[in-house]
Amino acid sequence: MDISGLDLNLLKAFEALYIERHVTRAGMRIGLSQSAMSGALTRLRDLFSDELFIRSPAAMQPTRRAQELALPIGRALNMLRDGLGMETQEPAQFDATLTLALTDYAAFVLLPGLMARLGVQAPRLGIHVRGMFGREEALNLLDQGEADLAIGFPVEASARLVSHPLLQEGFSCVARRGHPAFDQGADLAAFIRAPHLLVSPEGDRSGLVDRMLAERGLARHVALSLPQFLVAPFVIDETDLIATLSTRVAERFAREGGGLAIFEPPLPLPQWTLSMMWHRRTDNHEALRWLRAQLVALAGTL
Repeated sequence: MDISGLDLNLLKAFEALYIERHVTRAGMRIGLSQSAMSGALTRLRDLFSDELFIRSPAAMQPTRRAQELALPIGRALNMLRDGLGMETQEPAQFDATLTLALTDYAAFVLLPGLMARLGVQAPRLGIHVRGMFGREEALNLLDQGEADLAIGFPVEASARLVSHPLLQEGFSCVARRGHPAFDQGADLAAFIRAPHLLVSPEGDRSGLVDRMLAERGLARHVALSLPQFLVAPFVIDETDLIATLSTRVAERFAREGGGLAIFEPPLPLPQWTLSMMWHRRTDNHEALRWLRAQLVALAGTL
């Protein structure tokens, strides 16, 4: 390709289209009208001899060629921005809505503090939350541009995806105060005899505790399994059910619920990592870069 007559504004238009997946929103991002943005897309298609973005009911989907171009074009533009020392926006000037794909745990632990920070520092920055369960869903949402950032169990970093750990989490048991299973401390036999509440977003009837017990030739009785944990404290408060939950969630339930207590599990359970993940095409999206820094700082306080 002869680039001697290449208009750099076309590369900015490509970057905006790849991020927004919508002609009007892409135009707003770089200060172009819808008709001007449509014209830029036509010129891009001629330049690269490819459709680049295909209309679909949900959003414009990038072709294979567009996916191949996204990283080198993004790098080239970022080198220009850095080299020219272009000014950056103040957070208070951010005027956009960012989509976060969050597990229930991530939303429960991070959203209160995050929204408090945004209210003070970036009041015009909106957050749209999409529910998310597993790694595969995170990959799909990021690849398709339906989420700007995903927070949950980590995915493996790759040429197109970045994964950054936010915090380490363990497990604790929550039960009503005076529950007999914990009268004498960590009594594994009493723990197994008690009925259990299992939180499984995927809808499984067994979880990590069951696998750890099975390794010892033991099993527990799961009396209730739930897809999310918000109703758990209300059930535990009025029954003899025990729930083994992420420690930060368990501590909040015990703190807010006067009739609940938190206990160490009577068997060793491994810690796990909560990570945030994003597509490399948004590495230098200014508002997202700022938001990621806020999440790292917030996680350090939890």
